[in-house]
Amino acid sequence: MMDTVDGTSKTRWDERREIVKIIIAIGCIFDTNGVDVHFLNRRDNHTIKDPTQADQLFTVYPSGYTPLVSALKRIFQLSVAQGKSDKKLLLFIATDGCPTDEEGVPNSVEFEDIMRNKRQWKYTHVSFLLCTDDPECVDYLSRFDRTMMNVDVTDDFKTEREKIRRYQGANFSFSKGDYIVKALVGAIDKEIDIINEPTNRTNNSDS
Repeated sequence: MMDTVDGTSKTRWDERREIVKIIIAIGCIFDTNGVDVHFLNRRDNHTIKDPTQADQLFTVYPSGYTPLVSALKRIFQLSVAQGKSDKKLLLFIATDGCPTDEEGVPNSVEFEDIMRNKRQWKYTHVSFLLCTDDPECVDYLSRFDRTMMNVDVTDDFKTEREKIRRYQGANFSFSKGDYIVKALVGAIDKEIDIINEPTNRTNNSDS
């Protein structure tokens, strides 16, 4: 996550921190209850109602493993994730690697099971914000994107634009604003979701 983004002095963490702050700011506008922020390797969670509160949360650089399974188990037990609310859950996951348990042991099979079989996809939309170019991580999340309902994967801006132009044409317009929209609603709007994929993609396979 601390690698620099091609052509800039920014690290992937810097870029992801910026996009997450924008998501929080927009989320606070549309939901007066605020935006819940969970860190994988911090015990405390935060409900942000004022976007300026997010600045302090991201002053500490990330460390530790990637215990996504335990985090998702907690989140998927929330009433909103189970359809017991008048709202749906839009979950953003910024990650820089393959999932592990708290001891660093890889558990991608369990992670896929909870995403595919424990997540109630009709009520829970998941947007992955990649902070890595590790092929293994990118490949398995891209497979989630192709085969799961209400799941989207967004890479860093430069990589995302390259992928989109690969399928939409070299002159396809894709601004930083478009990038933010893609990250925000790709897991909700299928037309936006598939903009970075081959045009002949079939529907997702969740039932």
